[in-house]
Amino acid sequence: MRFPGAEGPRELWKLLCNATDATGDIPSSRWDMASLHDSAADRPGKIRNRRAGLIQGVETADPHAFRLPKRELRQMDPQHRVLLECAWHALEDAGIPFDSLRGSRTGVFMGVNFNDFQKMLSRDWNTLDGYALLGTTASFAANRISYAFDLRGPSSCSSVGCVSSTVALHDACRSLALGEVELALAGGVDLMLSPDSSIMLSQAGVFSVKGQCRTLAADADGYIRGEGAGVVVLKPLSQVDASDRVYAVIRGSAVNHNGRNEWIMATSASAQEEVILQACEQGGVEAASLDYVELHGSAFSKGDEAEAIAIGAAFGKQRPVDCRLGAVSNNLGYLGAAGGIAQLIKVCLSLYHRTLPPTIHVDVPNPNIPFKELGLRIQSTLEAWPERGPGQPRRAGVVTTSLGGTNTFVVLEAAPDAIAPEASASRTESQLLVLSALTTEALRQRALQLKDFLSGTASPESLDDLCFTAAFKREHHRHRAAVIAKGRDGLVRLLGALVESSGQSLLMEEGSPPELIEAARVYADGGVLSRDSFPVANGRCVDLPLYPFQRQRLWPEWLSPEVVSRSPSAAPASAPTAPPPQVDGFQSLQDVPVSQRESRVVELLRGQVAEVLGLESAGFELQDRTFFELGMNSVGITLLKERISRTLGVTLPTLSFFEHPRPEPLAKLILTRLESRTEVRREEEQLARETARDEQALVEHIAGLSEDQARELLARKLAELNIEVE
Repeated sequence: MRFPGAEGPRELWKLLCNATDATGDIPSSRWDMASLHDSAADRPGKIRNRRAGLIQGVETADPHAFRLPKRELRQMDPQHRVLLECAWHALEDAGIPFDSLRGSRTGVFMGVNFNDFQKMLSRDWNTLDGYALLGTTASFAANRISYAFDLRGPSSCSSVGCVSSTVALHDACRSLALGEVELALAGGVDLMLSPDSSIMLSQAGVFSVKGQCRTLAADADGYIRGEGAGVVVLKPLSQVDASDRVYAVIRGSAVNHNGRNEWIMATSASAQEEVILQACEQGGVEAASLDYVELHGSAFSKGDEAEAIAIGAAFGKQRPVDCRLGAVSNNLGYLGAAGGIAQLIKVCLSLYHRTLPPTIHVDVPNPNIPFKELGLRIQSTLEAWPERGPGQPRRAGVVTTSLGGTNTFVVLEAAPDAIAPEASASRTESQLLVLSALTTEALRQRALQLKDFLSGTASPESLDDLCFTAAFKREHHRHRAAVIAKGRDGLVRLLGALVESSGQSLLMEEGSPPELIEAARVYADGGVLSRDSFPVANGRCVDLPLYPFQRQRLWPEWLSPEVVSRSPSAAPASAPTAPPPQVDGFQSLQDVPVSQRESRVVELLRGQVAEVLGLESAGFELQDRTFFELGMNSVGITLLKERISRTLGVTLPTLSFFEHPRPEPLAKLILTRLESRTEVRREEEQLARETARDEQALVEHIAGLSEDQARELLARKLAELNIEVE
């Protein structure tokens, strides 16, 4: 997950417990708010407030993580890139190595709404290449994830406005219940890339003048936007084993619509009551058994009132304790299509930690809501989750609604108590902690992460479980290292040495057990860890820092904040355009010795492939690798074909690149085509020379004739052509 002020469950939980407002002024690096902001509600083309909850680095991505060329990443909607990262981190946090899912019936269900990036690219039609098609089509938000991890289940996107991510979650739950999938990834994303959508929302009158989300407060006057993405991993409870960590159980979910209401954006308390009861019935629980409900959080007085009335009516008044209410939008901003998944993650963390975080920005409760009469109360402080009594599980609900009238409700329950794993028969005092990454720098960052985590955390998890999680609940990448020590302090010291070392992959304390040293060496050399040789073969999945993506700026640089913030109707005649691809000249092969021509074509191919993929020509090796192993796809092949045609003047069928996917055989084909073209050109030139010679001889012959001879010759030729001259 990536939410304002939090890039993981641990950071989000800390933010919530500390009652932090993660919103702030929209920076000039995002939009030119000096030209966009106007507090007047009806000023066309303007945004009513300056604040939002933003995540950092939407213009960046890690090109190593998903084996995608930089050029493709630059044309990819950052919403898709962020979802890829969130899916990666969700699987890590769930303790599921990626390789274990390859080819599995794992479904991907994502919610999206606005498509700002496509609109931005469309400001200049010259930028709309094939990569833009793949990078901005909404369905690819899910399809990219399925492709990246080789998942064979359904892969779909829901676009239902602000309920998109909870509708996606509902679809995932149904797919699991029907047995269509054995595992599911569900979530949503909403990024504020272009001012267009904010201008529309501002003109619709939904933005707060105060610049805060104040759900349930007397002075709630609308919301400020937030952005982010979240993904959760779902599996049947029957498939959970002793090593799994379960945050919460989804008991039921439901989706409905307001039908014909006062108007399409008006809320409906009766429809919301119905969807709550449907979800509870589907989950086989009494609505009154829910202790807490996370509200939609759009921070409109009437909307908050409708949600409260619906909850009170569905739960009934005869309850021993009040149901608590809260809204994460007050902390993060209103997250649109990602709002529902943010609400769900907050409630899952609350159930897992058995704690209810405070709801901020509610100085005076909404006077239109009869809280006491409805059996409701605002969760205003940080406190332990109330216990109902023996055999009564903790339960909660998540309600979301959309401007279009769709409502959803999800019923959550605390996970069953974890089954204690069986103790290992043999146990040493030493701990083996392994770590890996895609690059050497990422490995160094990983060592630093773990060092800081172990030295600064007050985590109750044992070292046994931490080391078990690192060894058997994470994907293992190409670059690896391991440390062996007897306790937390020893691991911290060795991790620090690993950060400072150059090229070392194994550090250990003196006297470390030989079997651990051998296991560490096998692992560092790319081998597989054996549970039999590991100190803890039956541990539990626990909290560990998530993979440190090595993000680089990958953004169409012509899309500057000034360009993005300018109205298309006000664009100057000389509006910036995306620079055309640069093609290096290549001297005629006729000037190159025959023995060197193939190597020169291979050199050309190397440079052109680098240009198409956005790579440094010296940063990759083509030999013995196919174009597709480097990240080339059909769009890239089309671009490569055009570049070769422009540079060498030879046209190749697209199929040639699939039949000859390596540079050497393709170079031979190109040379064959060039030689054939040269022979044809030689024949044409010879014919032209002979024709010119014949014409010149005829001219000279005619020039030597007398006037009478010339007249006679002309008459004879005209007669041959049946042309009469009077």
